[in-house]
Amino acid sequence: MADRAQTTPAQHYPSPSSASSPHRADSQQLPPTEAWHPQSPAAFSHDQSLDQLSAAESWSTASVIPTSRPLRARHLDVPSPAGIPLPGRSPTDTHNPFSRPPAQDPSGLPPSMSRLASSMPLVGPELSLSGSRPVPHPPDFIPSSPGSTALSTSLARDAMMAYAYSLYDTPGPGSAPLGLTSVPILSPIPESDATDYVYRNRLLPLLLVLLEHHPQHLPILLLLSCTYHALGDFDASLAVSHRILAIKPDYVEAMSNIGTTMKALGQPEKAYSWWWKALQLRPTYWDALDNILGMTFTLAHDAADQGHRLAYYRQAQGVCQYVQRHVFDDHGRLTRTLQPTEVPRLQRAVFTSGTIYATLGPSNVERAILEHARAIELAFRPPPPTPETEQYVLRDILLATCSAGHFLCSGPNPSLPSLSSIGIFQPDVSSRLGDPSLNLLYLVRASGDQLIHAFLGAGAGVLPTPLLLPEQVMRLRALLLSQTDGVLPAICTRSASGELKPPPDVVRQQANGMTNTVLLTLAKRFQDDSLSNATIPGTSGLRVSQSIVILLYYLALTLSPAPSTFNNLGIVLSGISESRTGPDGRLLDGTALARMFYTAGLRQDSNHPHLLTNLGSLLKDEGQTDQAIKLYTKAVEQKPDFDIALANLGNAIKDTGRPWDAIVYYKRATAVNPNLPEAVCGLVNSLCSICDWRGRGTLPNEVGVDDAGYFVPPGLSIYPGWITRMVAVVEEQVRHSYSQELDGVLPTMAEECLRALTCARGRPLTEEEVAIWQRRFQSLQSTAEDRAERRVNGPGFLLRFLDWIQPQLQRRWYLKTYGKTYGVDRRVPLPDNTLSSSFVRPSLPKTLPPPTVPSVLPFHTFTYPLSPRFTRIIPHRNALRTSYTAYSHPWLPKHVFAPPTPPLGGKINIGYVSNDVNNHPLSHLMQNVFGMHDRERFNVSLYTTSPWDGTAYRPRIADMVENFVDVSAWSLEAIVGHIKQQNIHILVNLGGYTKGARNDIFAVRPCPIQMQLMGYAGTLGAGWCDYLVCDPIACPQETSAVEQWRQVRARRQHAASAAGSLSGSSLDLDADMDPEDGSDEWIYTEKFLYMPHTFMVADHKQSFRGDDNLSPEARAAMPVETLWLEEERRRAEARQQVFPDIPPDVIIFANFNQLYKIDPGIFLVWLRILRKVPWSILWLLRFPAQGEEHLMRSAKLWAGEEVASRIRFTDVAKKDWHIFRARVADLFLDTAECNAHTIAADVLWAGTPILTWPKHKHKMCSRVAASMVHATKFGDQMVVHSAEEYEARAIALAESVSYVPHHEPSGAVLPRGQGELVELRRKLYINRDNLPLFDTLRWTRNMEKGYQEAWRRWVEGTQYEASDEWAACDGDEKRSGCIWVQDNDPVHITHT
Repeated sequence: MADRAQTTPAQHYPSPSSASSPHRADSQQLPPTEAWHPQSPAAFSHDQSLDQLSAAESWSTASVIPTSRPLRARHLDVPSPAGIPLPGRSPTDTHNPFSRPPAQDPSGLPPSMSRLASSMPLVGPELSLSGSRPVPHPPDFIPSSPGSTALSTSLARDAMMAYAYSLYDTPGPGSAPLGLTSVPILSPIPESDATDYVYRNRLLPLLLVLLEHHPQHLPILLLLSCTYHALGDFDASLAVSHRILAIKPDYVEAMSNIGTTMKALGQPEKAYSWWWKALQLRPTYWDALDNILGMTFTLAHDAADQGHRLAYYRQAQGVCQYVQRHVFDDHGRLTRTLQPTEVPRLQRAVFTSGTIYATLGPSNVERAILEHARAIELAFRPPPPTPETEQYVLRDILLATCSAGHFLCSGPNPSLPSLSSIGIFQPDVSSRLGDPSLNLLYLVRASGDQLIHAFLGAGAGVLPTPLLLPEQVMRLRALLLSQTDGVLPAICTRSASGELKPPPDVVRQQANGMTNTVLLTLAKRFQDDSLSNATIPGTSGLRVSQSIVILLYYLALTLSPAPSTFNNLGIVLSGISESRTGPDGRLLDGTALARMFYTAGLRQDSNHPHLLTNLGSLLKDEGQTDQAIKLYTKAVEQKPDFDIALANLGNAIKDTGRPWDAIVYYKRATAVNPNLPEAVCGLVNSLCSICDWRGRGTLPNEVGVDDAGYFVPPGLSIYPGWITRMVAVVEEQVRHSYSQELDGVLPTMAEECLRALTCARGRPLTEEEVAIWQRRFQSLQSTAEDRAERRVNGPGFLLRFLDWIQPQLQRRWYLKTYGKTYGVDRRVPLPDNTLSSSFVRPSLPKTLPPPTVPSVLPFHTFTYPLSPRFTRIIPHRNALRTSYTAYSHPWLPKHVFAPPTPPLGGKINIGYVSNDVNNHPLSHLMQNVFGMHDRERFNVSLYTTSPWDGTAYRPRIADMVENFVDVSAWSLEAIVGHIKQQNIHILVNLGGYTKGARNDIFAVRPCPIQMQLMGYAGTLGAGWCDYLVCDPIACPQETSAVEQWRQVRARRQHAASAAGSLSGSSLDLDADMDPEDGSDEWIYTEKFLYMPHTFMVADHKQSFRGDDNLSPEARAAMPVETLWLEEERRRAEARQQVFPDIPPDVIIFANFNQLYKIDPGIFLVWLRILRKVPWSILWLLRFPAQGEEHLMRSAKLWAGEEVASRIRFTDVAKKDWHIFRARVADLFLDTAECNAHTIAADVLWAGTPILTWPKHKHKMCSRVAASMVHATKFGDQMVVHSAEEYEARAIALAESVSYVPHHEPSGAVLPRGQGELVELRRKLYINRDNLPLFDTLRWTRNMEKGYQEAWRRWVEGTQYEASDEWAACDGDEKRSGCIWVQDNDPVHITHT
């Protein structure tokens, strides 16, 4: 029973302001836009690789500004590329008007780095410094008389007066207007103040006058050269610059200006030569460095091929390294004192070097990280002379931040008890935190390795994350930098006494902005999957982890608070599992903290679209969908092309039950980003829900639909459309997971796994077993390309092992306590908890990132034409995410949960978990099962995880169960605790991957045996589900992993007998085959618990007898002919009520499924049937009403107006009337991709035959109806095996019907049908009380047999293939992993 869909999870997305993709397809945003800092490079976008330079077009279009004054700090206007910021300018600035966001070209680099250009040499011949020519005079600069001076000309006079007026009008602070008239009233109105006019008519004359009086004054000459350049008189500018060099040959400002002018003249080789000469003379000449890098990146941008492009990058790298060699020693310490304004410019140069390293390929990533770390360290070190004890490195900074964070969390008492012995956490230190006399960085560095070892011990190999509130993060800077009052030490100056004095605010902002950018870049780099678990170079063993990323975001935020940083930090926090108690006593977990940071960011910018979107996603995940929609809507209003917000808005609207209203937002999102997974998959699902198939396309051997809406016949070729795009998206998402690294954690993890396996086996492993397992772990270590080729999901393997080993450890604990005991006659004590240390599960590495999940939900695989492998992998990836979350709960004990005590009196404790104990199909089908259990052999608990809907179903079911618990408001920990208290032996999942299901309860493995029943017709792909209750028709035996394993094992044993050994390179866990395997031959990771007849239970016999108002006893006593005649009368009356205009001999084909189950292929078959049976109609439901127009359009296009006119739609009915009117249909035409489930039971109970096609061997959902009709004992008449057979059978059954008049005593005439179809209806109706499909008590007794056998196999140990117990046994489980429940009770069927 799976007639409802799982809710689409909300996607949490970083803001993509600079570089992007749920929930999760993420985009992140750069730091705030400051006046001084242009936006940064490739630091934060998932749309662009971190291993490429993200240069903006501005490199090619910007003018290089000549130096107009001698060296000093100044406001830079030279544009920076988005990926390679110029030294001295933080990459967070968007001041430059030339900047614009990069776009990608097929090479993977932005167009600013991929356009073709000449491959000219970077260094050209130097120009001669001699030959400067006289400075030309403007035409009107003529002396008035032979004896006059330069100052006596009218032009000079006016220039001096303009300057005098500017001084008079701006005398400085504290002055007040004097009320005087300074300009003659009749004075002519000045001409335009345009730059050209001011320069030519005011500035130039003034400089020439000054030059006449001071011909050797270099600053005058320098400004004069710049003025000529600005006026476009490049020859004059060059002449002045050469005149400067004639006076002072090493005047680097003039050299740089010559280079700038050469560039303007189109001579880049000479320009580069002059800039390089200036930089060689003065390595800290930042303007020259800016110009060199600007030109180099322009050349790289215009390079003809990748080889030349990389050569330019290496040239730029060499320039950056040249500067660093003249500033740092071999140990990274400054060799010269810098002015405070120079610190951020040097940081910029180092940061640029690191970014180039990352661009040059993965082999340089470690050097890139070291460069970024150096840029950060530079800011935190005091200016020279700096003692060794204050030469802080990234490790010191991270440890100090972590320490300060834990102080803020817990005050004087360390939040981690294991740290109480560390000196830095002594009360005398914590009480002085923030005191200028206490230098936390110094104490951390002085602690050596003691602090890091303590932290790593407390955090299980990673730094423990301090969970800070936003206001606590803002305090970090003051705590870390208390000696400088929160100012970065590097930009302070030392007084004669050694005291550090802060710089002006503008310098602080520059340094904070630049450091913030580097921190954010490093944080984003550490979020890359390829670096997960990697050791951070230069940190003595620190590994990349979420806690490191969070600490970097904390630092960035405390230095430069910005909405984008609040946003990105919130995203990371939303995915953590740690929690603590807040100041108000409430639990602070990752979700709560993320909400706080999103809210704090919105206080800075209430219209920030990314914050609005991510806060909306949190609210949606908490069930506040309406509030989420409001926030998404506001985000879209602020940024109409925000693809992520549009997709999330579509998902939220779809999850309110209005998928048709979501389509417009999905289409807008895909128009912006055609490859956004959530938008593509959401669009497909919404279009399918209303049968709008236009543009669907087709996959091989499937009926498709073109853009105009015409069907495309099945074939081997692919017709592109949105269904093919969806498949491509899923394939890419699945492939992406193979990039996750496990380097660094494997040795420890392998050791823990082998220890746990030894414990589970109850003996030492043999040498061969150890060798096999070692090969398995070794196979996880390879390149990303190799893993992708071999489909190696390393993190998935570790999670699978944990799921797989837990019940075996529980069993070993059970055996050690009770032996092989099936039950006891008296109460026995609970398992000895002192043994818990012997049954410790391997710990999940803290550095392991959450597994990614495809954007197609498991439930949606029911109706999509996906391959068996992808139908298996999609739920499996969701199961891995559930397991990951389960193992991350801080309350989860390190050992497995203790096993239950043996069944008292042999009574097994069964626990059912359901979200649907309300007016829901599951309750309709199962409501009496819970009360029919044999209380002599079973105790029943039922946990409902949803609130009561007010209907009678829940109270009725609760009265049947001795232990009914509403846990809808309980925490997971509380639910699991209650399950353990109830001593549950077998826990049954009635939800699967349907909306509101609680798979997290099963993932923590509270019970030794866990199985799935009824709620979800497919595999969970989970190690925490041992059995799937099914039958051989619904799930063919060969589609189970354990049955495939037996075949593979036989082949391997045969190969081993020839080779002499048994291979162990497979990532199978004994019989638990790897779901990532490339095979399409199997689908189910669970063992099968095979029910006789059918796995479906239908409680209609007890619950829905209102149609004829006869008890089973009354029906049995009534003559068959009388019973059938009464039913024919009811049917004729109902038919007249539903279709008063339809003649009695018209065949009524019907389907009552939700429309999402109808696919183009089956609809085309239905239209062919209508065409060939012209006296028929097709009865469908407006389920939803929005689908009617699309089905009618397709019908008209595919079959014509006449056939389309015979399709009738009616509204959805309430349950009782729905079941009653189902008898009106002559034949129910089932859907093929996903059958009718509950609807099929309703229809069969009404006596209406079903025609069903179990289309896919690997899809249980497409075989459910076949299973159900076989449980009527007339299944052979209702099951077909191809589309052609389906069409032919429907036509044959329709043609078999004829009617003869029957004259009633009242004089009325009742048409009585005859023929095969009518006889089949008669047999179904007459026998319905005896059919196994509707025999709930029989089904319950058979289910109990399965429970008992599952308990026996677990106690015996034969449930686990390849175990010693399994190897030694000779029972049914040796030949098959399935449990085959036998039912020998006869079924009494009346065939007349």
